[in-house]
Amino acid sequence: VVQFQSLVSPFIIMFSIPLAFTGGFIALLLTGQEVNVLAMLGFIMLAGLIVNNGIVLIDYINQARKAGVSKHEAIISSGKTRVRPILMTALTTVLGLIPMVAGSSMGTDMTRPMAIVTIGGLVYGTLLTLFVVPCIYDLLNRKKDMREKIVDEESMIEEAMDEKE
Repeated sequence: VVQFQSLVSPFIIMFSIPLAFTGGFIALLLTGQEVNVLAMLGFIMLAGLIVNNGIVLIDYINQARKAGVSKHEAIISSGKTRVRPILMTALTTVLGLIPMVAGSSMGTDMTRPMAIVTIGGLVYGTLLTLFVVPCIYDLLNRKKDMREKIVDEESMIEEAMDEKE
């Protein structure tokens, strides 16, 4: 809320969490794993990872709109320019967790559900976040113009002096 200076943007970002959780549950279902304490830990980790994608998108959209770009152009340009960093971040995390899923050493059976939840949730959540978050932003953010008003300090001082006189 502090970063975006609004309640709407964090609310929009939170829409990516159910998408990620759905992907985590689907991954557990497909692999035949049960929901246990470590799988729940994976869901907590997933919630922290997946909101970063929404933050990157919404922040870029807001920056473009403050620069004077229309809402639809800002949404499209954010999708084009931010898809690569979002996919690279998700891919590095997924590739880093593959040894936990594929490993056969001691302890991997215990941590496997956590890695499965995180991988499934990241893949599913990231792909859907790239489409759902911009659509929800378009629906919920009704501000027509977000351009920053540039205030000249000298004009403010002159106005204050005129008011005193």
